Amino acid sequence: MKDILKGIVFGGLFLIPCLTIYVANDFFFPFITGKNFAFRIIVEVVLALWVLLALLDSEYRPRFSWILGTFAAFIGIMLVANLQAEHVLTAMWSNFERMDGYVTLVHVFLYFIVLGSVLKTPKAWSFFLHTSLVVAGFVALKGLSQLGTAGVRVDSTLGNAAYMAIYMLFHIFILAYLFAQSKVTPYRIAYVLLGVLFIYVLLQTGTRGTAIGLATGSLASVVYIALFATRLKTVRKFAFGGLIALVVIIGGFVAARDTAYIQNTPSLARVANIDLGTDLRVRGMIWGEAIAGIKERPVFGWGQGNFNYVFNTYYNPGLYGQEQWFDRTHNIIFDWLIAGGILGLLSYLSIFAALMYYLVVRPLRYADDSFTLVERGILFGLIVGYMTHNLVVFDNIVSYIFFGTIIALIHSRVSRQIPSVMAFKLPVPVIKQVVAPVVLVVMAAVVYVINVPNIQAAKDIIVAFSTQDLSARLEAFDVALTRGSFAQQEIIEQFAQQAMGIAGSKEQVPEAVKNAYLKRAESELLSIMQEKPNDARLEVFLASYYRATGDLAKAETQMAAARSHSPKKQAIILQQGAIALALGKNEEARDFFKTAYELDTTNDEAREYYIAALFYVKDVAAANALIDDSAPAFRDRIAASDFVVSAVNAAGEFTTLASLYEIRVKADPLNAQNWASLAFVYYQLKQNEKAIDTLARAATAVPVFAPTAQCITKNLKAGKAPQEGCQ
Repeated sequence: MKDILKGIVFGGLFLIPCLTIYVANDFFFPFITGKNFAFRIIVEVVLALWVLLALLDSEYRPRFSWILGTFAAFIGIMLVANLQAEHVLTAMWSNFERMDGYVTLVHVFLYFIVLGSVLKTPKAWSFFLHTSLVVAGFVALKGLSQLGTAGVRVDSTLGNAAYMAIYMLFHIFILAYLFAQSKVTPYRIAYVLLGVLFIYVLLQTGTRGTAIGLATGSLASVVYIALFATRLKTVRKFAFGGLIALVVIIGGFVAARDTAYIQNTPSLARVANIDLGTDLRVRGMIWGEAIAGIKERPVFGWGQGNFNYVFNTYYNPGLYGQEQWFDRTHNIIFDWLIAGGILGLLSYLSIFAALMYYLVVRPLRYADDSFTLVERGILFGLIVGYMTHNLVVFDNIVSYIFFGTIIALIHSRVSRQIPSVMAFKLPVPVIKQVVAPVVLVVMAAVVYVINVPNIQAAKDIIVAFSTQDLSARLEAFDVALTRGSFAQQEIIEQFAQQAMGIAGSKEQVPEAVKNAYLKRAESELLSIMQEKPNDARLEVFLASYYRATGDLAKAETQMAAARSHSPKKQAIILQQGAIALALGKNEEARDFFKTAYELDTTNDEAREYYIAALFYVKDVAAANALIDDSAPAFRDRIAASDFVVSAVNAAGEFTTLASLYEIRVKADPLNAQNWASLAFVYYQLKQNEKAIDTLARAATAVPVFAPTAQCITKNLKAGKAPQEGCQ
């Protein structure tokens, strides 16, 4: 029995590095959900069997290190933080797009414990790390196949360039770690070649934070070795050589950043053109919102996945051009401050304090043969590089797995036996006949409850989208909605979008089917809002649904509710203005658009709508003043805006209208309709000569329009209506 358990536990653990290549195309968010569900199931199975193995053989029982202690404390504190979250379900489970809630965190912790308890010898770790390297090599080569595709940053089987970058970063340092251990020249050559490949692929992801992480981590490694290798002169000499090489390489890249090759390679150009002031401007605004949220809940924070409440409440209008529904701060410090408050952050940082203790402090105080000095330097650099990356990005399942792997490696080498754990014994018959059946039943129940309904829901969404018949699609969504999965909000939003599309469709849809969609969508949206109150995103979604289905009164009420939870978000205010305009409340619409514009006067969209509203209320002087005070690029924008052009026309401001159409025909001289409209505006201004000149220019620019232009010209000269007898 013991050998069977050991084989399955080892097999499960060795499967985990292979998850990187798994893409579940029949799941919603295929790059995320498949890997996460597989990781959870493997960990749950391996954990259960490891418990039995550890009961049978004390060799595989957990041992203590401060890494384990601090990680456990972090798990405990985050449980408290998540139970008092604004929305506990999200904090515990997250959603399909992220899958990084407390459930994932606990699975990473359990993975760390089992891995650190089972892999105890350098040989076992070598097999494990080499397995991961083989997989990483495949992923990197697949990423290379994406090169040459316009605008694509390499993401391979991970679906996100930033996720690919941190995956490569971990394996670059794993290569260095194995290189330091190996004495076999062919192996070392292979490590170097793979290292070049991984570095190249990392740069091709265009992920600037990780590129900087590679630089800072590499520098940290060589500086560590150079400082502490006082008795290893050859090693120290190589470290100083490595430091010089790094400085030359980094300096050379900076010096060559304006070359055609780098600037014409989008991913490399992103790295080369780092401008901290500009690049961190958006991040800085988000971090400012996070600080405001932390002040409101300083001790335990808001819970995992609940940053959206902070983001909406303290929204900075300067973010109008960015993603409107940020759910992460894109900074590991602020992420854990928001998720777990001061206690959560301190407990998280305590894990790194424990790592630094074992890698830096303890070797200075005691004779420590857990790692060689070079190995410690490489691991130290990896931790530095990982933290640098996380200062501007955030964790995902892949980075969680490999962070758990590295700290399990360190834990396995520095941990000490726990006497009471080692001394615990149960009779073998009791383990086999009582404990094993109970553990297996519990394992099966846990695997089912945590995973199966959610996996089915992730598949149901794809089934629904792939179904062309609307009635069958409704049935598929009905199945997904009744699963009771943790991603209920995502499913409802997808279904509501389908309903809104049907409501606005020009195709003939049976009235019964249309009504079924609309009734179910409204019911589900109202239901999720009751479960998750005060969520501005949901309120905007429901308001947009009412607007799409023509119920403007309800849309107005619901958008006002959204505004109450995010008072400075221009996207909401602009929608309030649009609804007011549709209800004929022109002055109210103007006030909404003005408010949105004045929150940040660089917001061209708000300026455009404000100008249109001013024309609708016939405040022509103010509207023209805003136009005259605009840059040429903005004038091109409003000339292309049917909304503005319609407002100007409604106001009877034909002089302004003529100037806008002049810009239109200059921008698109092949559009006959613009020429005809411009000529008609001049006719309305009683400037027939200009109208005739416009038609002559149109005939030259658009030859197929020439007969019509000549007909209209003839009518104008004869004093007839322009279109009389013309086609």
